[in-house]
Amino acid sequence: MRRKTDKQYVLNRETLDYDVVKQPSTFQRYLKTVLLYAFSSVSVFVLSLYLLTDVFEMKTPRRLLVERDAKEWHSKLDLQQRRLESASAVLADMERRDNSLYRSVFGMERIPEDIRNAGYGGVDRYADIRERDYTGELTSAVMLSDMLLKKAYVQSKSFDQVMLVSERAAEMALCAPTIPPVNYAHVRQASGFGTRVDPILKDRYGRHLGVDLAPKSGKQGEPIYVTGNGVVKAVGYDAGGYGRYVLVDHGFGYKTRYAHLSKALVVKGQEVKRGQMIAEMGNTGRSTGTHLHYEVIYMNRHVNPVNYYNKDILPEDYAAIIDSSNEKPMS
Repeated sequence: MRRKTDKQYVLNRETLDYDVVKQPSTFQRYLKTVLLYAFSSVSVFVLSLYLLTDVFEMKTPRRLLVERDAKEWHSKLDLQQRRLESASAVLADMERRDNSLYRSVFGMERIPEDIRNAGYGGVDRYADIRERDYTGELTSAVMLSDMLLKKAYVQSKSFDQVMLVSERAAEMALCAPTIPPVNYAHVRQASGFGTRVDPILKDRYGRHLGVDLAPKSGKQGEPIYVTGNGVVKAVGYDAGGYGRYVLVDHGFGYKTRYAHLSKALVVKGQEVKRGQMIAEMGNTGRSTGTHLHYEVIYMNRHVNPVNYYNKDILPEDYAAIIDSSNEKPMS
C-alpha cells in the first residue's frame, strides 16, 4: 500500500526528466467517492424500478391511486350510460305511441324519423372530448345525452301540438265522416271495400277503394249527403273513372269522395256541414248502373268506409241529422 508521503513520477518526453505527478486533494478524493456512490445508487434505483414495474409488473402507490380513481370514474360512466340507454328506450316508446296513437287519433301527420333522430352534421363538436377520451366511454355518453335532449325537445313540441288539437275534439267529432252518405233505407250495398271482380272486365280482379251504394228504386237523383263538416276540395269529371265526383276535405287527416254523380250541388272551396245535401246519385264515368261510389281517405290512405258510419242508423235519426244541417247553412 502506498503511503501518503510517497510521490509518483512520470517521464517527461520533452525534457527526458521525471516530473512529479500532482496528487488530488483529500476533498477531491472525497467528492469523487460521493459522486460515484450517488451515481451507483441512482443507477441501482432506476434498474430496480424498471425491473419492478416493467419486468415484474409491480405497481407504484401513485399508479395504484390513479387506477383506483380511474376505475371509480369508469363505474360512474357505465352507470350513467345505462341510465341514458334506459331513458332512450322510454323516449322511443313515447315517440312510437305519439306517432301511432296520439297524432293518428287526431289526424295529425307523423313526425319524420330524420327530425326525431335529430342528427348532428358538419363540424365534429366532440373533437375536444375525443382527444382526451381514450376508451370512448365519455364521448359516447355525452353524444347520447345531447341526442336525448334534442329528441325530448322535439317530443315536447309534439305533445304541445297534440294538446292544442285535442282541445278541438268536439270540432273533430263533427268533421269525421261518421254518418252514411245516403239514407240507408233507400239503398242497398252493391259492392264492398277491398278486392273484387272487375264489374266491366269480369275476368279480372281489382282493389275497390270504397263502397258502392245503389238505389232500391234503380232511378237516378237519390240525394247524397256529406258525411262530416269540411271544405269542398274538388268538383270534377273523370270520364274513364269516377265520372262526376265531389272531394271533401274534413281536416284532421280525413277526406271523402262521392263519385258517379248525376249532379253536383256544391263548388270548390265551399264549406259544407255534416248532413248537407251536396249531390245527386247518377251513372256517370266507368259505371254499369246508377249508384254512388263512396270513399273515405285517412292520412292519404283509403280505408273501409263501413268502419266509420253506422249503416243500421234509424231513418228518423238520420232524418234528424239531415234536418239539423239546414238550421245554420254554411257558406
